Order: sequence, then structure tokens, then C-alpha cells
Amino acid sequence: MNGAGLPNLIQLQAGDHYCGIYRTDEDYRSVLVDFVRQGVTRHEKLFYIVNLQSASQLKETLATAGVDVEQLAARGQLVIMTAKEAYLKEGLFDPDKMVTLLREETNKALAEGYTALGVTGDMTWALAGEPGSERLVEYEAKLNAFFPTSRCYGICQYDHRRFDPEILVDVLHTHPKVICGQGAYDNADMYYVPPEQFLKDDRQSAILDQWLHNLARRPASP
Repeated sequence: MNGAGLPNLIQLQAGDHYCGIYRTDEDYRSVLVDFVRQGVTRHEKLFYIVNLQSASQLKETLATAGVDVEQLAARGQLVIMTAKEAYLKEGLFDPDKMVTLLREETNKALAEGYTALGVTGDMTWALAGEPGSERLVEYEAKLNAFFPTSRCYGICQYDHRRFDPEILVDVLHTHPKVICGQGAYDNADMYYVPPEQFLKDDRQSAILDQWLHNLARRPASP
């Protein structure tokens, strides 16, 4: 695997909120390797939340790509957690508590001398029907109020082969930046809906209004 990096992902910085929607294992591996390589280069602390892939499998994937996983883990720069240890820490998924955890871990990373906290996680845990998992897209929307004011950034990983299209459409609504395949794209003026709009009771009307607003900002056809 080369070290060139995904297009545009090299610009990933604190405040960014990406979703990665992938169809192949190779696309998944490319994103995770770039995420770790770039974070290490920029002296950032990295949290990786696994679910379908075990911690040992993740370490093997990174080691195969030439990443010194054991050294990163030993000095605490790379922290690998399971979904149950992070999203479902108390047996229940609570979006607000998860955002609080990210804020606390960001402050901790900065206190330890790192320049930022990078977080990425396999979101397939939400398909198991765990208590609170129905609040997944609420969580994704609320992250858009947290990330821009923080020294934290995230990539939420979604396997296109496992998630229903209905969920993935809402994933596009709640992420201003999108990794699709091995390309990274700005979604802010396309399908993204800000949290204050997306979390309204009449979500569909809010989405429609935002899309019409986005269209109106584009040049009109002659």
C-alpha cells in the first residue's frame, strides 16, 4: 500500500467531521492506514473504535502497511477500543454522553502535548439493536456542533454493504465531508443539513428547505 494518501484527506484537520462510506475492504483499509499515518506525522493522539474487526486484526492491517503499531500503543498515541467500551460504555448509547467523552478526551490529549485528537470508528455496532442505537443520526448531527469548536476531528465509517440506504442518506445529511471509495469530497453545499435544522421535529421539511437553500446559492441556468 503506497503512502500517497487519499485525495483531499491529507487536508483533514481539527474541526472536520467526515463519514467514510465504503464498498470494499480495500477502500476501508486505505482510509484507516491514512488516518493513522497522517495523525502520527502531525503528532496527534488517535482513537480507533473497532467493531467487526478485532483490535488484533486492526494491528495486523496497520503493521502490514508499515505502521509501528506496538510503539504507538505503548506510548499512548494510538488507543484502540471496542464499540462496547466507547459507544456503549454503560450498556446504553447516549449521544450527549458520547460527545462529552470526546470533549474530555480532546482536553486530555492536548494536556499530554498532542496537537489534536483524531477519532475514527466502525459504526456497524448500531445495527445490533443495542439500547439507544436508534439515536445514531441524532449523535451524528450533534457532532456538528462539537467538532468545529474543538481540537478534535472524526471519521465515522459506514459499510455500504451492511447499512440500509435510508440510514446512509441520513449519514450524508449529517456529515459536511464525505469519503466515498478512495476519494474525499466537500458535502457542505450538497446534502449536508446543519444540526439546528436536521434535529427539528419536521425533519423532512427542514431537509427540503436546506436543499433549496443550497440550490439557490448555485449559479442559475442561463
